Amino acid sequence: MKRKPGKSGFIKLLAAETTLLSASPLIGLLELETDSGKIDLAINRIVAERLHSAVVDFLQAGEGDDAPTFAVERSQRSSPRSSLPQNIWHI
Repeated sequence: MKRKPGKSGFIKLLAAETTLLSASPLIGLLELETDSGKIDLAINRIVAERLHSAVVDFLQAGEGDDAPTFAVERSQRSSPRSSLPQNIWHI
């Protein structure tokens, strides 16, 4: 039986794990446990890096008790994102 989202209308993320399928090329599964069931997503290195960046940006927006407790050093790639191959997976 599938549970419905909470009163907020949003599905809550309860846990996340990864399973490595291949190291070269880097491919895996992102397994999300939610309050309405499990979601399995295939990811590659590019998608994982974008997801990581999005989560870091979210955490850095925290203030007060939710202020970040880590430091991030970002590096610039030699080529802009627009030059990435078009056959990559998107979030």
